[in-house]
Amino acid sequence: MEAKNEYTVKRLLSIERDKWLETLSIDGKDRLLYELEMLMKASERFFNIDNLPVSNREQIISKNFYNELKILADAAKRIISIVRLLLVDKSANAFYFQAYVENRLLADYARDRVIEIYLNQSSPRDSLYLLYITFLNLGSLYEAVARSKKVSYGMYSNLGQLTSREISLNKYFNPLKLEPFLERYDRIHDHHIRTVVGGIDDENLRLKVSIVFLSLFKLLRYLRYVNNESEDIEKLRSSLLIFTLIHAEAKMITKFLDDEFLKQKSNRTYENGIITAMDSLSFQMSIEIRKVFGQILKDAIEIGNLLKLRAAIDSAKGILTNFIQQSIILVVHKFDPYLKGKEIFPDFISRIEQSLRLREDIWLFKSVLEFFEDNTSENGMARNHMPGTLFNMVRDYIYYFQDISFSLVRYSDHEEFEKFFDSISAYRGDDLLNKFKFIELRKSIHNFKIFLETTFGHIANRSELKDMPLDTKHLQTVLAQFLPAR
Repeated sequence: MEAKNEYTVKRLLSIERDKWLETLSIDGKDRLLYELEMLMKASERFFNIDNLPVSNREQIISKNFYNELKILADAAKRIISIVRLLLVDKSANAFYFQAYVENRLLADYARDRVIEIYLNQSSPRDSLYLLYITFLNLGSLYEAVARSKKVSYGMYSNLGQLTSREISLNKYFNPLKLEPFLERYDRIHDHHIRTVVGGIDDENLRLKVSIVFLSLFKLLRYLRYVNNESEDIEKLRSSLLIFTLIHAEAKMITKFLDDEFLKQKSNRTYENGIITAMDSLSFQMSIEIRKVFGQILKDAIEIGNLLKLRAAIDSAKGILTNFIQQSIILVVHKFDPYLKGKEIFPDFISRIEQSLRLREDIWLFKSVLEFFEDNTSENGMARNHMPGTLFNMVRDYIYYFQDISFSLVRYSDHEEFEKFFDSISAYRGDDLLNKFKFIELRKSIHNFKIFLETTFGHIANRSELKDMPLDTKHLQTVLAQFLPAR
């Protein structure tokens, strides 16, 4: 009964807020509201150490949380700017309140009166004004503490508790208190998915499968806010806030799958095929999240190199996007095995297509490095082409591979690839004129080429590629596009 009453209260708050939002004449108001609540929830989750991609948790007490606080300060600024866009009321109260929060010039009585009005939160508008002053103050605190350049775990934890409390006190704009899925934007527009869900006869199963789909599509929407192309390292770091939220939400999804499906296995509530699919999804999600946060994004917040950080964020986004799309298709196929992934996601790549692409791109990678070796000598001399031309060929292919296929590489091989990428990025133009450094470069390329040959062999032996020979004639044509002209 208590849970039902709590849901009723949440539902009534959502309805009242929606009615107020309908009165606003603002372009993209739903998009703004979605981003606002995402950033608020992400900020709260960011203070939970378990959600951060930190490698050495034993020494967390001595960690400097300066970068984390800078990210939170930027998020607070964005929250404030969104609230400004949503606040279109021009009444006298709105004017005086804005004057207070911006200039702090009102007399004590007037200030107390304004605070009293908005703390009561008698309307969604009042809640929004309260949110404005909340993040104006929190943002100032984050920036003031960050200016010390040394933010202790104790200070970070205290600011986290303050942030959580302030968010939880907001009546109409608290993403931690409202319904987990809101009709305004938590809906699935794809008609294939809607048809699949609508075709499930068991009402209880239909509800649970709907929750799984809604949760997975929500993760995909979060990923769209990850900026993996920025030339600004601070903006790149800000994407880690979104990854933290994804980490927290993924753990909730796996718990839901375990509680609502796997623990019902003995009761024979659902057929074994559905239980097996949900079990597989729960297990694979745990593995993928551990891979992304335990390896690819590990200590990413401390990375000072723009290219290295961007590569990590780009790889993490690609891996998670691909995995979530594959997960959605996995669930779909339990109810409609003939529905193709591309009918739902235009950029969808099946597992067979992934293996084919990776096999081809590893072959091309190996061939590019062979070309470098064939056109250089062991004593550091280049033949047929200038050293810079050959080096640029290798570097350009690495850029291509990072963008297209690196997210498809096996988790256990990531470290070897990244070490090679780092070694290549360390070379500068003058290094190529240095005989000893050029010999060192050639040796590094030779060793990695051997590693690629082994990797190619493993991929070629995958069961899904059996009886699917490599089209070397086609690949030779593609390879020519990467090789320098004679």
